[in-house]
Formats: sequence, structure tokens, C-alpha cells
Amino acid sequence: MAEPGIVRRVIVPVFFLGLTAAGLYNTYGDSTAVQNLAALTACGGERMCELRMSQFSRSPFSHEYSYQLEKSGAVVVKCSRKFIFLGDYSCQKN
Repeated sequence: MAEPGIVRRVIVPVFFLGLTAAGLYNTYGDSTAVQNLAALTACGGERMCELRMSQFSRSPFSHEYSYQLEKSGAVVVKCSRKFIFLGDYSCQKN
């Protein structure tokens, strides 16, 4: 059986380092696919429309994009993963 101190000295720090790495990846990783999904969501989900990104923010928990649409004005789209740090992104208009 594992020594009681091994959990506290090794497993817990490794777990939190893994969470930190996942959060950094969500914030600073390549977000091209998420931006495309957000733009598609802003357009109504069927096909791309005339739009311009006016603002964006990324955090370990979600990405938020503001778009100016040619015909319908401003739209804010929030994209997040299914399981906070893991899973595919899904986007919703706010």
C-alpha cells in the first residue's frame, strides 16, 4: 500500500500542475477552431455571414467573442467546454 505522505507530497501537486496546464492551454492555446465555431454560431449556425469581430476575451473556463453583424447588429457569443477543462467546445449567443 502507498505511504500516506506520498499522496500529499506527489499526487496532489501533480494533480494541481495538470489543472494549471489545462487552464493555460484553454487560455493561450490555438483557438482558431473555437473562433470559427463562434462565428458560425453568431451567424445562426447554418453558414457564414458578413461579420467583424470587435472584441474577444479568453479565460481558462470560456472564450467570449463580440461580433458586429452586417444586418442584425452586435452579437456576443460565449464558448465553453463541456467539462470545464476537457471536452469539445460549444457556443451560445448571449
